[in-house]
Amino acid sequence: MKLRLVAFLVLVAAAGLWTHVLRGRQAREQHAARFDLIPAQVGPRTGVDEPFDAGTMAALKADLVLGRLYRDPRDGSVLQLFVAYFGSQETGSQIHSPQHCLPGGGWRILDRGKWTLLTPAGSRTINEFVIEKGAGIELVHYWFVTRSGVLSNEFALKWDLVRNSLLGLPTDAAMIRLVLPVGPGGLEAARQDLRAFCRTMMPVMDHAIPIAPAKDRLAVAN
Repeated sequence: MKLRLVAFLVLVAAAGLWTHVLRGRQAREQHAARFDLIPAQVGPRTGVDEPFDAGTMAALKADLVLGRLYRDPRDGSVLQLFVAYFGSQETGSQIHSPQHCLPGGGWRILDRGKWTLLTPAGSRTINEFVIEKGAGIELVHYWFVTRSGVLSNEFALKWDLVRNSLLGLPTDAAMIRLVLPVGPGGLEAARQDLRAFCRTMMPVMDHAIPIAPAKDRLAVAN
């Protein structure tokens, strides 16, 4: 009986020490994102940051958040960039996927798919949604960044969190979302515009959120 009690106490102590080590390791890795490296000028578009109120920040539970509106002076279209970085995906502070948040915000998903962005670091799979609210139709692109690389699948994101937690690895992650209203040119014109912006921003985001493995990151051109 005493042997079992001693074994139990040793197990509890080891679990406590392991938890302490994990928290220390994750704390050192927090705020790996550098949103100041994301330019306000991208091609012809000029960006203006959106403020977030305390209620929105409390709901997001992210460590760092960036919302920026990039306006094209040629046609007046406004492209929205949203980035949320989580230093540690603890319970209650995990990434909220657009496929759940958009319907919650009153948007109806008309179509969903994926497209592949070919890069020198390998192919990237990007999620694409066509959404509608009232008379407005918008195109959405989004992806996730974790210690495993660039992910597009919500199930892969959850598995990545579980695996890294069990291995004692940092669980920080980020979500990048781009939104562009569908203008008079139609859906295909908006798609080409948004994909071009995504191609330009991908190496920038790799540099600003350097948590993916080095082999999966792109160099930023000087």
